[in-house]
Amino acid sequence: MERNRDQSCDRIVDYVKQGILHGELFPGDKLPPERELAEQLGSSRNSVREGLKVLQNMGVISASQGSGNYISQNFQQTISEVLSFLYFLNGMDEAEVTEYRWMIEKEALDLAVKYITEEQKEQLKISLAGLNAAKNEEEKIQYDKQLHHTMVLASQNTFLIANYEALTEFMDKYIETMRQKIIRGMESSNELEYAHRLLVEGLTNHDLNKARLGLENHFGYIETYKNI
Repeated sequence: MERNRDQSCDRIVDYVKQGILHGELFPGDKLPPERELAEQLGSSRNSVREGLKVLQNMGVISASQGSGNYISQNFQQTISEVLSFLYFLNGMDEAEVTEYRWMIEKEALDLAVKYITEEQKEQLKISLAGLNAAKNEEEKIQYDKQLHHTMVLASQNTFLIANYEALTEFMDKYIETMRQKIIRGMESSNELEYAHRLLVEGLTNHDLNKARLGLENHFGYIETYKNI
């Protein structure tokens, strides 16, 4: 009996999944009423209700009291939250976080050079100026994170952005320590800030080689000074 109920519950989940995959359901679309879904899927209303709760918990749909159930309009946030939870469950160390961050950022960079908007170019310039003018390391860290986040957003790729934002909570634990190691090894933050300048200038001028050099230098410093 329990298995049959689970299978009936799965029908509504599969119904929504297939509707999205085949372009029949879009963000913001309202789902049919529970009674109609039950008749259409040959399930009980209780099973449909359970399936809808599963979809709500996954962030795929949202419920509006008195109005009904709607396909979520913010899949990116939903993906980020699910991925972040999975990362926490599995655990990631500093080396894994750095490797994964590099994979995401280098792919995002290639796309960002093509698709960056004028608004994002201005945001990068603001972040770079803030990074250079910051009076303490805490401020520098905030501008550093802001700059890299804007670069990933400029890729316009939902899955890269979602993965990066899911990783952010892990990165926050390491970025401050990593910057301190780099600066201690260099005895100055000038080289690190120069890498950021290359990155920003490359992106704002659609110069892939220059932007890539800046990013490679940045991660090169992380690799060089990680054990200090």
